[in-house]
Amino acid sequence: MSNTMLLYKNVTALSRDTHKSLKLDPVTGFEVAAKTHWVPTAGVELYQAAHHYPVVFVNENHNGDVTTTPLLLLGLEAGRNDFVASDYSWKKGCYIPAFIRRYPFVIAAANKDASEFTLCFDSSFPGFNKKKGKALFTKEGKNSEFLEETLQFMNGFNIEMKRTREFVDLLNKHLLLEKCAAQIVSSSNVAFNVQDFLVVSEKKLANLDGEALVELNQKGYLGWITAHLMSLSNLPKLLDMHLENKSSADVKH
Repeated sequence: MSNTMLLYKNVTALSRDTHKSLKLDPVTGFEVAAKTHWVPTAGVELYQAAHHYPVVFVNENHNGDVTTTPLLLLGLEAGRNDFVASDYSWKKGCYIPAFIRRYPFVIAAANKDASEFTLCFDSSFPGFNKKKGKALFTKEGKNSEFLEETLQFMNGFNIEMKRTREFVDLLNKHLLLEKCAAQIVSSSNVAFNVQDFLVVSEKKLANLDGEALVELNQKGYLGWITAHLMSLSNLPKLLDMHLENKSSADVKH
């Protein structure tokens, strides 16, 4: 499954004709994200996200095409999001990633060269119905105010993800990313090994020439790099959360 389709089960293109009567009744809670321990992030989010989550980079190989993606770590164990409680509430006071806030909508390329996009939604999401909630279209078949707000948010997210890909391309261009493996230690002295992720090398960053630094700075990317590096201090905190949640789950069983 691609990063873009993470969380989604049945992606359907929104049709003004087919879905004219469709409404969205918000479902409280984040059950849909309870079993994902990472989500892609836009660079612009790092200033807020870095206060709560470790931000790392990973390489993915799709039929020989390697792409680098910045991720927010939400847990240290596959299938467990340590920021979602047993009642599916998000950890209080923590930034909720845009990737999750956009659900159940997603923008998908409408043609091969990705020059056009269409708004899609996860039709398996239980909040969609024809009786109650926020209408997607007016009785005349025009976009509702809610749908216009959704489109604005989705377009903004799409633009920022495109800008993030440019950011990652520059990191790779200047060979700033390096593979990292780390042993993190909890406040109770429990050790945990984290492997196969990428981080910005502070040594390589310090050795960049003036022209490269000016380019990164003018595009606002130096701030993103700083936020990423600061976020790594959240790894021990994430381990504390992981151990606490696992202990609570064991007690309940």
